[in-house]
This record gives sequence, C-alpha cells and structure tokens, in this order.
Amino acid sequence: MNPFVAVALATLLTILVRELGWLTGTGAPAAIAVGSAVFWGGGPGGVLLLATFVATSSLLTRRTADRSGAPSGRPAIGRNARQVTANGGCAAAGALLIPVLPETGWAVLTGGLAAAQADTWATEIGAGSPVPPRLITSGQVVAKGTSGGVTALGPAGGIAGASLFAAVAAVLGTPGRTVAGAWIGGIVGMFADSFLGATLQGMFHCDTCALDTERPVHACGRPARLMRGLRWMDNDVVNLAATCAGAAATVAWVRLS
Repeated sequence: MNPFVAVALATLLTILVRELGWLTGTGAPAAIAVGSAVFWGGGPGGVLLLATFVATSSLLTRRTADRSGAPSGRPAIGRNARQVTANGGCAAAGALLIPVLPETGWAVLTGGLAAAQADTWATEIGAGSPVPPRLITSGQVVAKGTSGGVTALGPAGGIAGASLFAAVAAVLGTPGRTVAGAWIGGIVGMFADSFLGATLQGMFHCDTCALDTERPVHACGRPARLMRGLRWMDNDVVNLAATCAGAAATVAWVRLS
C-alpha cells in the first residue's frame, strides 16, 4: 500500500478510536504510527487483526471499569503512548518485515497481537474471579491487581482471547501453521507477562502510607522505596516483553512446523 495512503487511513481510524474514548491524547500519535505500519505492510488483513485486539480489549476494559465502579469515559480505558507501543509495537515491527520476509513478518504481527489480546483478556476476565489471585512463582495469595498474580479464571479468559484471535486470523486466510503459532504465542505471551510481573517488574513501598505500589512515586506524591525487581521495568515494559515473547514463539512454531 502507498505509504501516504496508509498514514491517511491510520489517521482516520485513530480519530474514530479516540472518539470512542479508547485512546488518550498522547496515545493518538503512537496509534497513528502503529496503524500506518500495519496498513502499509499488512494491508486490510493486518488492520482487521489489529482492530480485533483493540475493539475486544477496550470493550472488556470498559466492562471491568464499569463493574468496579470506576468512572466511565476516556480516563478509565484510554491508552496512552506507552501502552499503545507496548501492545502494538511488536505488531508494527512485524508488518514492516512483511514486504521483505513475508512469513516471518506475518508470524511476528499475529503472534504479538495474539499475546497482547490473551494477556488483556486474562487481566480483565480474571478481575472478576471470586477467588483471590496467587503469585505465579510461589502460589502466595496476593491482592487483586498485583502483577504476577493469577487465578484459574484469568488464564481461561486469556486462552479464550487467543482462540478468538486465531479464529479471526483463520477466517482472513492466514496460513494454518501461522494461525496455530499465533494461538500458542498468545498463551506464551500471557504467561510470560505474569512471570515477569512476579519477578523482574519493579515493586515499591511507600513508607509514608505503608502501602505497596508499582510506581516509584506513590499516589500521595512521596517517593517509594524499591522492594524487588528492576526500577525501570514497569507494567508497560513487561507488556512489550510479553508481546515479543509471543511473537518469538509464533516464529519458532512456523519455522519448526
């Protein structure tokens, strides 16, 4: 596709998504960049796969926000630039590879998006579990929303998300081994996210409020003390690493099958 046409179409779609409240103002430029790459390299099929992730994940996030009593509207579910890049950056890279290495490019695109969808579905569906989550590494009971905490409902939701994504890819004519690889990659990425969240993601403690937080500055405005993990590895970095893990698993399956 002509790159100028790709940018124009991506811009129009970004405006629509922004009006739906699924993007923040800072997330829009990143969405245009990701969308332009996918339009240019992946064409309509790639865009439909990207749209599958964006629509289903945003609707699930909206549902979770409404059930938890969070205010509805853009702040509840709008993704910023870091979140857009974390979830769609790998897919954009795959799309840019398609003109040069078609099979590998499609594997990276579908695997990255499948991982993003599986992880988001696991998080949002798992939030409704009546059973408290347990840390994936030790089985210790942790509070809801703790990175690395999983329930039986969460992974089941993630597998459902990966399955839906694979089904859409199959309907669009994606080769069977790439579809199977994307399904596997989605599940790999989901568990990679939980494992990284429980081990390397930075966890801090606010001594003023005596509360744990995932941010180096607590909501009270006071600096928080690093308890474990890497200071620079926040939830967005973990998400990016998980989507890359899903893409790598998909590429490996395609090449070995």
